[in-house]
Amino acid sequence: MASTPQTQTPIHLDGTTLEGGGQLLRVALGLSSLTKKPINITKIRGKRSGGGGLKAQHLTCVQWLGQASNANINGADIKSKEITFIPSKTVERSNSILTVGDVRIKQSTPGSVNLVLQAILPYIIFSGVQTPIRICIDGGTNVSNSPSIDYVVQVLIPTLERIGIPHIDVQIHSRGWSQGSATVGSVTYTISPLKERLSAFQLLDRGEIVGVTATIIAPKDTERQFREELDFMFERRQSRIFGDTGDHDSRVETAFEYSHHDKRYYLLLVATTSTGMKLGRDWLYDRGVRAGKLEQIIPTVVKKVSDDLLAEIEHGGCVDEYLRDQLVVFQALAKGKSQVYGGKRNDVLMEPSLHAKTAQWVAKEMIDVEFDDEGGCKGIGYLSHNVDKNDVTGDDIAKDLENMNISS
Repeated sequence: MASTPQTQTPIHLDGTTLEGGGQLLRVALGLSSLTKKPINITKIRGKRSGGGGLKAQHLTCVQWLGQASNANINGADIKSKEITFIPSKTVERSNSILTVGDVRIKQSTPGSVNLVLQAILPYIIFSGVQTPIRICIDGGTNVSNSPSIDYVVQVLIPTLERIGIPHIDVQIHSRGWSQGSATVGSVTYTISPLKERLSAFQLLDRGEIVGVTATIIAPKDTERQFREELDFMFERRQSRIFGDTGDHDSRVETAFEYSHHDKRYYLLLVATTSTGMKLGRDWLYDRGVRAGKLEQIIPTVVKKVSDDLLAEIEHGGCVDEYLRDQLVVFQALAKGKSQVYGGKRNDVLMEPSLHAKTAQWVAKEMIDVEFDDEGGCKGIGYLSHNVDKNDVTGDDIAKDLENMNISS
């Protein structure tokens, strides 16, 4: 870590603001690492039960971005409620990012791999490195209250590609779960950084729903019941989903995967529109699994997820609630005004979620961008100093990074 004193006063962020959880920390760390603006976050995760503070997953993000940006860090400990993060103004080429090769971010618990990705992805995308970066993260792929790897692959990545981010390849080596017996999995993401500024993007035309994909991960002997419940649901709600009375069968695809535990039930429904938008809702069942009540689990899961998806479809927006907050950083860093239409209910614009409002607030505090009521933001047009420097390649810096192991 850098030890040279920095004279710039850190930007103070109160960790209890708005959502008051890990979202604030992740967005702030990513923007700090990119812009080299120091931050001081107090009352970290102050609205969370159990006293808040850094959990292992959050510490992993701090450590990774700290090494990548050669930052001077105070407070990087489990349960720490205050952290000061001061990126170096100059980062040595050999320490600029964890890159190609078998570089791994290790977690010994099923902390969400996708929340770690959420924190580090903007740094990687805007790093200016000239070759693809392969990064393997150990942790949870299917974790309560976190985006699943299935949602990331089917909703987030296609949308990022639509707005101008190069395709991200995902290889699931093994799944990690928070339900049933806690299990640590592993995923490799292959990411190609941008080679120029991200242009402003417009997600304004939702179009009609043309297809729905159902992904079921559950005990092996539940496949038939899941498929029957879903088919019954689509029959009843066909017109509300597709807007007509035609046959839904040709527009619904269902995939089933064995969850390897009798207490793991997961369902993801993704609606695809005529303009290529993706709306997704899911649920990793986290209620009690008791003998004699097992037959009620599947109808409960199908009803909740389909209710949630219908609510997303009926507001007419181009993004679902969870996708909207993950686009905030990219709006803030793009060149020009990007617009994301979140839909209307009863002729009133849908408000962003607390997570989205939190991300917007952090972006305003750190890089002075404003989000309007209609989901628009004029970004700063961020460009890495590495862009167009063809002598900086992933191969050049991989040698010094292959042995970096971040454990938590």
